[in-house]
Formats: sequence, structure tokens, C-alpha cells
Amino acid sequence: MRPDASAFGAFLAQASRRVAVATVAQGAAVGLILATLLFIAGWPARGLSGTLVGLALTGAGVAGALIVSRGRRREIAHLVERRAPVCRNLVVTAAELPGRTGVAEHIASVVYDQATRVTKTLDLPALFPTRNAIAATAVAAGLWVVVLANPSAARAVRGASSSSATGVDATIDAVEVTVTPPAYAGQPTKTLRDPSRIEALVGSRIRVTTRARAAGVVLETLQSKDTMASSGAGQFAADLAATTDGYISIQALPSAPSPQRPIASSPHRLIGLSVISDDPARVRITAPARDLVLPNARQTIDVTIEASDDIGLASLRLRYTKVSGSGERFTFTEGEVPITVTRTDARSWRARASWRLDSLALDPGDMVVYRAVAADHRPGATPTESDAFIAEVPTPGGQAAPGFAVDPEQERYAVSQQMVIIKTERLAARRSAMTGEAYATAAQEIAAEQRKVRAEFVFMMGGELSDVPDETSDMTEINEEAEAAGEDDLLAGRAANQGRLALLRAIRYMSRAATALTSAQLTPALTHERAALVQLERAFARTRIILRALTERERLDLSRRLTGGLADAARSARPRAEAPAEPRALELRRSLAGIASLTNVRGYTANDAGRTALLAENVLRVDPRDTTLHAVAALLTSASGAMQRSANDDARTLLDRAATALAGALRSDLPAGPRRGDAIDIHRLGGALTDALRTSRGGR
Repeated sequence: MRPDASAFGAFLAQASRRVAVATVAQGAAVGLILATLLFIAGWPARGLSGTLVGLALTGAGVAGALIVSRGRRREIAHLVERRAPVCRNLVVTAAELPGRTGVAEHIASVVYDQATRVTKTLDLPALFPTRNAIAATAVAAGLWVVVLANPSAARAVRGASSSSATGVDATIDAVEVTVTPPAYAGQPTKTLRDPSRIEALVGSRIRVTTRARAAGVVLETLQSKDTMASSGAGQFAADLAATTDGYISIQALPSAPSPQRPIASSPHRLIGLSVISDDPARVRITAPARDLVLPNARQTIDVTIEASDDIGLASLRLRYTKVSGSGERFTFTEGEVPITVTRTDARSWRARASWRLDSLALDPGDMVVYRAVAADHRPGATPTESDAFIAEVPTPGGQAAPGFAVDPEQERYAVSQQMVIIKTERLAARRSAMTGEAYATAAQEIAAEQRKVRAEFVFMMGGELSDVPDETSDMTEINEEAEAAGEDDLLAGRAANQGRLALLRAIRYMSRAATALTSAQLTPALTHERAALVQLERAFARTRIILRALTERERLDLSRRLTGGLADAARSARPRAEAPAEPRALELRRSLAGIASLTNVRGYTANDAGRTALLAENVLRVDPRDTTLHAVAALLTSASGAMQRSANDDARTLLDRAATALAGALRSDLPAGPRRGDAIDIHRLGGALTDALRTSRGGR
């Protein structure tokens, strides 16, 4: 060995001895613990000596530890590097120099010198502690001696181990989740054991069964936190409904928590919950899929319908509404068209109908509004309607309606005073079959429609109504006799606009009808509604014309055009609005900062495990449906378990993986930064190269 390598070799020898001592102590402790467990189980009672069994197992543990330590001591340099990253591969390089040839003496001296300088700063007892291993051996030996000397203690330990755990130490051994989908879905029940994530259809029942050695188990979700019911023998169970995405946190509680072991740091499991929504049925009319103008009512329409659902369809219908009349005399007749349904499977249906319109007795000017209606098996689900199309028989010389807006509600396709009367009469006919609350609610809905009709006529009062002097005369000619009679009426005060007065009376009757409907008094409401309809017919008689005037708001003040001085013009300074922070990105950044603070911890404690578990819950709270965040939460939960087992290296590895995955999820949420443009020197160089190439080609 080179003289400058002696100090480095002494360091490696001392480290190797500490590794051997720790490994041998651990092997002896394992042998003594195994001997104690065998004696507690009653195996030495068959005639074998407990002392010989203990010594034999201890010797076997020591022998196995020596075999294991031999390999570890050969790799002592790598162990030092792994536990002391500040060495930066110097220890491994210096340890490999004796077996290499062709290395110059001055290079070897520099390597040994730097390696010796680094190892002098290392604390061998901290890198390779032996105190815990020796203490564990002493405790195991003491326990073995106590159990061997007092058989009654062994029996007491056997009795305590067979019963459920009620002490401070609490553990969760297994978790079983049973997901029962709703009956209408027809899906099988799923049973999952120790899952990290659950997918359940909305409305499913989830039963969580836990086997734990604890005094109690708490189950927490986004909506509630409750104690699981105990069924004895360490079994705990709870039921919950799958309504929204979230998580299920299962925490074991000790019976006697202490400041050294608080409840918040007791073992727990975190399970992500993804709730799959039941989408409404989808339906559309594929043919003719357009509005039709029919030459007459003796036509046949071939209708094709397609419907689908994510779970299964329950019904498919083709409904229509016949609209007859004009003005305030609209009548509505509803019905259903027979269809032939072809079921590809439970989720995809196709239907056809050959619809003969002559059975509807359509008159010129009438129209039919038709749409497809599909429903799935979900209880209480609102049926889905397709786009509505019309088939119209125009009046002679008339034009087809430019469009027909269909309200999403059933039985509501136009808002008019006549329709309000029809709905009021229908409600009065159904009064005996309705509860008081439903009757009052329906009456108030009609009152709202009555107020809507009234509002339309109030807004229309911006114009004026005038009487036509003679509907048979030319509008451009003046009837001198009618003018003279009009002047007499003006002088006598009898020239009030009868159309405007009728419209005002109709509005007042509508107000009274709405008031009566609000208090569910249908008899006076019908009287006022019919009176309003009579006044509307008078106001819009064929001898009325509507004169629209330019309102004050639309008039231009010409006196102010091109006036004023330019000195009065100034720019308005407004405070710059700051973009609000994205809540998802903000929470993910906080979680990432929490993970970063845990990576710098040298030795993890129970409080660090609790912090890691809370970080996992916070990550799932951000977006329970995101599978990437589910994976991050699972890694954090595993890291919390590693911290409780004092597996610090495994915990750091899991935290590093969780931080990497969380940073990737955060990066995908952030907007892309501006791209840096090329430097101007690059452009100049490219231009010079192009000019040189052109010159060389021209010379050839």
C-alpha cells in the first residue's frame, strides 16, 4: 500500500468492522427473538430445552449475519458513498486504485489525498451506527431470559396476542372494499382487497371492511368523518354511497393515545375514489332531419331515429305537437307516432316510422312539431329529447314559417294568452288527483307564464295603435267626410284611441289573473284570463295598425356634433387587472413545497409520517378524478408507511418519485412560456453563408 493510502485504508477497515458488529448484533437479535416466539408458541414444551434452542438459533443468526456482512464489507466503499453523498465518488475511486494498473503515482496520490481529506470529515458512528443493533440484541436477550424463566409470562403473552389489540400500538392489517352498483345498471358486484383506487358508478353502495388491531377505526371522506362499526375479532365495517369523486381515509385509533404517539400519527390507509357518472340517453332524428314544407296534408314522412346510452336504454318514442290557428287562437294537440325499434344491443337502438299525416286532419296554415324522446333505466331521470323539426302546410299564397323555437319543457311550445287559458283549464281538471302543495306549485308556474305574456305586451306599448278610417279605401287618399267627423270627435273629446285602451285593459286583466293564480284561485283567474283575451282581440282587430315611433333614446343631438376642444380630450387611466391565481396550480405548488420540505429530513418520525399522509389527502382533494394525482397520492401513502417502518431510504425514493410526478402534472397546467428568438448574430452568419454560396455558384 502506498504511504499516502494508509490513512484511507484505516478508515475503510474501521467502517468494515462497524458494519460487521452491527450485522452480527442484528443476527443475534433475530435468533433470540425467534427463540422467544417459539417458546411462547409452546414448542419447547415438547421436551426440548429452551436454552439449547435459544443458543442454537442465536448461533445460526450470528453465522448468517457473518455471511451477509462479508459481502457488505467488500462493498464498504459503495456503502460509504450511498450514506454520505458529499464524497462525490471519491471513496469508490480510491478503493478501486489498488486493483488497477497503469495509474500514475502522482494521480493516485492526489486521489488518496482528496479521499482522506473527505473521510476525515465523516462521522463513522453516524454513518454506521451500532448502538441500536446492540440495544436490540440486549432487549431480545432479556425478553428471552424472562420468558424462559417464567412460563406463565409466555402464556400471558399468548393470550394477549390472540385477542384484538387494545393498546397504544394500532395497525391496519387488511382492507376489503365491496362495490355494489345500482340495481338498474345490471352490473356485477366487485370486491377489491387493499386497493389504492376505486371506480364506482354513481349511486353505488360501497362497503368498507377493515381488519385491524386497534381500539377503533375512523373512516373519513370529503363529505363526512365517522367511526366504523366493530363486529368483533378486529373486524370493522362501514357503508357509504358513491356520489362524487373524492377519497376514503381509514385510520386506526389506539385506546390510550399519548403525547409521544398522538392519534393524528396512527396508521391509516388512503384510497382514491372515482365516481363514474351515468350520462343521459342520446337521441337524434337522422331522416329527414330538416323542416318540411308540404304541398298538402296527404303526405307520408319516413322518419329514422338513432338512440344510445352508456348503460342501457329503457324506451324510445316519437312524439308530435299539432299547432293550429293564428294570433291568440292557437290550439295544441299532442300525440305519439308508432315506430318500429331495432335493438343492436342494450345500449344502441334504431327506429323507423312511416308517418301518414292525413290522420291529423291538417288545414292550410297548420304545422306539426315532432321530436324523438329516449330514456334510460335510471330512476327519476329526465327523458332526453332530440332536435325538433316542423312539417308545415302553408296557406295559399303564404310563406312557410321562418323557424319554430321549442321550449325544453314538455307541453310548452308557445307563450300566448290562449295557451295560459288552456293550461289553467287543464290544471283545474286535474285538481282532484293532486296534493295541495303540487296544486299550488303548478298554479304559481302558470302565474309566471301569465306575467311573461303581460311583460311582452307592456314592452310593446312603446309603439302606438291607430284606427284605420276605412279599410276599403286607399291609405294614400284622404276622405274629407271622415276627416270632418274626426275633427268633431276631437272637439267633443271622443277621439280616444280605442286600440290602446283595449290593450291597457288586457294588461290589467292579466295582472289580476296572475295575482289569483299566485294564491291558487283558479276560478277568478280564468275569468280575468278570458277577459284579457277578449280585450286583446279588440286591440288587434283587422281595423288596427301599429305605428312605431323613434324613441328619445335613439334620437341624435345634431347640435353637439363636431363641437368641443381637443384640450378636453384625455386618456382614461385604469388600474391594471391582475390575473387571478389558478386554484389547482396553487394547491399543487403547496403540496410540492410540502414534499420538498420532507426530503431534507435526516431521520423520519411519526409526525413526518402524519404530514406525508395529510399531503396525500390534500393532493386528492385538488382533483379526485385525475389519475396522475391518484398515483401521486399512492406514492405519498407508501412513503408514509415507509417512514413508520423507519425505512428512510425507501421513503426518500418514494418522495422523489411523487415530487417528479407532481411536477409533471403541474407543468401541464401552466401556460407555455414565450419562445426565445434566435440571436441576431445567427441571422447575420446565415445571411453571409447564403451570399457566399451564391457567389461560388455564380463563379462556376
